[in-house]
Amino acid sequence: MATNYTNTLAGLLMLNDQNMADIYPNGVLDDAPVIARLVAVPASSGGTQHKYLRRSYRAGAGFRELNTGVSNAAERFDDITVTCKILDPSFDRDVMLADAYRKGRSEYIKKETAASLKSAFFSLEKAIFNFDQPTQFVGLPYMLEYADTNYNSPSQIVSAGGAGGKSVYLLRTGEDAFAVVAGNDGKVSMLWDDDSPTIVRVTDTGSNPYSAYRVTMGGYFGLQVGAIQDVVRIANLDTTSDNLLTDDLLSEAISKFPAARKPNLIVMNRTALAELQQSRTAVNPTGAPAPFPSEAFGVPIVGTDALSDAEATVDSSTTTSTTSSSI
Repeated sequence: MATNYTNTLAGLLMLNDQNMADIYPNGVLDDAPVIARLVAVPASSGGTQHKYLRRSYRAGAGFRELNTGVSNAAERFDDITVTCKILDPSFDRDVMLADAYRKGRSEYIKKETAASLKSAFFSLEKAIFNFDQPTQFVGLPYMLEYADTNYNSPSQIVSAGGAGGKSVYLLRTGEDAFAVVAGNDGKVSMLWDDDSPTIVRVTDTGSNPYSAYRVTMGGYFGLQVGAIQDVVRIANLDTTSDNLLTDDLLSEAISKFPAARKPNLIVMNRTALAELQQSRTAVNPTGAPAPFPSEAFGVPIVGTDALSDAEATVDSSTTTSTTSSSI
């Protein structure tokens, strides 16, 4: 049975004019498990700019008496423009190495292309959760901590009480919610001609030259957050005994989502996953080790290596309560 790529990046990606899922059906997103699960949308302009409406306040409504008015606030949307950034997995490989490959130069380049694309999408996953990797990409922590105060963004952070450490993210992914934006309709350009390959002069660490095949690739990607309440971050899990990931913290984070817009993905690294498993083992009446968690309160868990164990302390002291007029 064919894999269903509906609404995911795997379904959008095109390597030049060929569907990426046909060329590498189970390959290029292997190292980016979160990216593989997220909904992806093409840039609205059809190029590298994506415009969407971010909902910040719902419309007001109230009861009134006869001949007595009521003041109902208008629903508020902010017009957001995302400029997609270049993701560049281009590479050079020694001519002699490629030509000596037992399956031929073409197969060698295909193998190296797959490896470079895997690395590229892992970099995209890191950029989502670490806004300084690279600095040109506006990542999720930046949006949560420094977003317009009208979104009450600090209220979307649950502090475990530690001194930095790691974070766990709860997301509501969807076409109108949290999504990866693919510029140029998901096209990743690749300049390579088997019959007339590009050969460039490169140097080793000692500045000695040699000839290499050059494969130039690149695509445009961005990030959409349909509403600030589509994301909650559990921060300051510093591995000390009182600041470990538990179901209680996940429950508190889930409670910050509106009832009609619940999370559908929990993202954590392997350390946090182990902490959650051990916390469940501790309360297991049989005394047997709990299995590695695959969900919490019905929300699927996905593990990633893109989340660090050495984050700086997240200051949530300015956390404010979400008002009744917010989304």
